Amino acid sequence: MQFTDLINEHYEELNDSEIFMCKKVLENLEIIPSLSTVDFAKLCMSSKSSVIRFSQKLGFTGFSELRNFLKWHDKVSILDEEITFKKQAIEDIERLIEILKSTDYSLIYNELDKVNQIYVITTGVTQKNQAYELQRLFLLIGKPLQIILGDGQSNEFRRILERISEKDAVFVLSLSGENNKLEAIINRLKLTSCKIVSITSLQNNWLSNKSDFNLYATTSRSPIPKDWWLQTASSFFVLIEAFVFGYVDYLRNNKISKQETE
Repeated sequence: MQFTDLINEHYEELNDSEIFMCKKVLENLEIIPSLSTVDFAKLCMSSKSSVIRFSQKLGFTGFSELRNFLKWHDKVSILDEEITFKKQAIEDIERLIEILKSTDYSLIYNELDKVNQIYVITTGVTQKNQAYELQRLFLLIGKPLQIILGDGQSNEFRRILERISEKDAVFVLSLSGENNKLEAIINRLKLTSCKIVSITSLQNNWLSNKSDFNLYATTSRSPIPKDWWLQTASSFFVLIEAFVFGYVDYLRNNKISKQETE
């Protein structure tokens, strides 16, 4: 896949300043791999955060992945010998495990204890499978969870929105957290004052900034242009399982504490 193919694929999602960034990339293909995020931002008369969002809209986790994509585009044979994507998948899981060990979800668990209904909104095929796993695990612990497809214009979404209140919680699944379709959905959810919990890859993104709580998975994408479709997602399932099982521990500990005080 060429960089121009990425532009065409995501063109409708790009704003005017991001289209300008695309032009700057095409005009400076030789030097882009040597530029830092700040350097490229200066070249485009933009900000570092805007460059990161631009990269994420094109499907990369950040500018460094975009830079590597351009750097190795003409050196596929070298990459084929050096890159082991299985190793990248394992490293993503290992990185997530380290994050999970030091992350406390007590504040989210405390809110889940208070809510009446729990929903999850999905934004893609992979995210739909993740939503089913979240639903399955919550059902096992006696917490019904309803899946909503990420279409803010559907009758189903509009009908469910009429029932959502400040006493409910909504999980929102998105790989990049930069899906333009989410903006209208999140803005409408904000009007209900419900608790919004984002589940995205580990990066600064629009969705996490608009949510009350954030859950982060670790993903990586193959730097080999012909393997543009290779992006790890298994860490999302590990995150979901660890999060729900952590909630089980939270409920048990709270039950024990109440018994001891009675």
